[in-house]
Amino acid sequence: MTLLLYVSGMYLTRALHITEPSKQFALVQEHIAKIRKKAVQWLDSNVYIYVERNLGFEAEHHQKALDSLRKVFFRVDYVAQRVGIFTTNTVKHAACELLNVMLREDRIHIAPVLISRDDAMVRTRLREQLEVYSYQFKQAESVFAQERVALSGKVGGMRDDIAICLQLGVYFTNHDITVNRRVPT
Repeated sequence: MTLLLYVSGMYLTRALHITEPSKQFALVQEHIAKIRKKAVQWLDSNVYIYVERNLGFEAEHHQKALDSLRKVFFRVDYVAQRVGIFTTNTVKHAACELLNVMLREDRIHIAPVLISRDDAMVRTRLREQLEVYSYQFKQAESVFAQERVALSGKVGGMRDDIAICLQLGVYFTNHDITVNRRVPT
C-alpha cells in the first residue's frame, strides 16, 4: 500500500506557529508515525512526500532532514530536475478544475477518521476552506494593466492551505499516474 503526504510549509508556519525548520521536520516525522500506527496495512507502507518548492529550497531541506526514514520517498519534478512541486497559476487552476470534477463524480472520499494534531477540527476547517475557495477577480489599476484572476480562500482572514493541499494531492497524483506514468509503489 502507498500513502501520499502533502506538506504545506505555510500551514506549518501560520496555523501551528512552527517557524523553525527542525521543528517542522519533527512534526512531519511525528505525522508519518501516527499514520503508520493507525492501521496495520499502513505499518509497512511507502510514504511519498510532496513538498511545495515555491519558496526556494524548502523541498530539498525536507528531503535531507527526513531521508533517513524507512520507506519514505519524495516527489521529484523530472522536468526541473528538482525535488518538490512548483505551483504556478496554471497548476492551481488545473488542480481546482480536477478536484471540482472528481467531487461532482463522487471520486473523492474523505476518510471518516482523519489523522492530525487536531483530529476534530481538521474536517471542519477543510469544509470551511472549500466553501470559500473561489476565483477572486482584481480590477486593473490602470487602463494599460490587465485584470487579474486568482484562486484563493483567503477571505476575511481565513486560510486556504488545507484546501490547496487536497487540490495539489489530487492533481499531482493524477499527473504522476497519467502523464509521468509513474505509479508510486
